[in-house]
Amino acid sequence: MREELPLSEKILQTLHNLCATAPDLARRSEELSQVLQIDLGEVERVLDNYKSEGFAESFTDNEGKKRYYLTGRGIIKVCALFT
Repeated sequence: MREELPLSEKILQTLHNLCATAPDLARRSEELSQVLQIDLGEVERVLDNYKSEGFAESFTDNEGKKRYYLTGRGIIKVCALFT
């Protein structure tokens, strides 16, 4: 049986499950926080770290909300979680 994924990997997997794989499909950090039932600051901290590693990208939308999506490298990382 597979062990529970660490929170950081759950966040990446959730982005993948929500099809956030391109800028036009990016999801708000607030949405991820609600889906995962975790603090917004924690979501953004983890994703900003993944951004620095090249697994995610972010931008601020026209409402001033931060949106994130997986890069090609991030998609590969998520897929590797299943092997």
